[in-house]
Amino acid sequence: MSQMPPPSPPGQPVPPGPPDSQGYMPSGYQEAPGATAGLVLGICSIVFSFPVIGLILAWVGFVKSRDAKALCEMNPTVYRNQGVALAGYICSIIGLCLGVLSLLSLCCVCGYLVVMAAVIGGAAGV
Repeated sequence: MSQMPPPSPPGQPVPPGPPDSQGYMPSGYQEAPGATAGLVLGICSIVFSFPVIGLILAWVGFVKSRDAKALCEMNPTVYRNQGVALAGYICSIIGLCLGVLSLLSLCCVCGYLVVMAAVIGGAAGV
């Protein structure tokens, strides 16, 4: 007869074993929902840091990564991609900062153009 491992206590998840020979994790671990999407959105918000698009991508990535990170911290024996969630969280924060800076710079440029148009229009009317 083969040796069976002792059953885990009721209510406790079965601890996963080591990775198999191909490097895959056993089925005891799961991907936290939203972690990979948060990372992709965070990276896209950095790349596309246009004022509105970058802010929307960064905000959605921030929310998804924050939720996935909290889920990984609450259930470390179930979810294994806390690093991906953390990377998405950080990238989304950087994307938010870049989006706010690009929005401010756009407002400054538009304000400068309005002032210059008023000055030039005022000088032409004299």
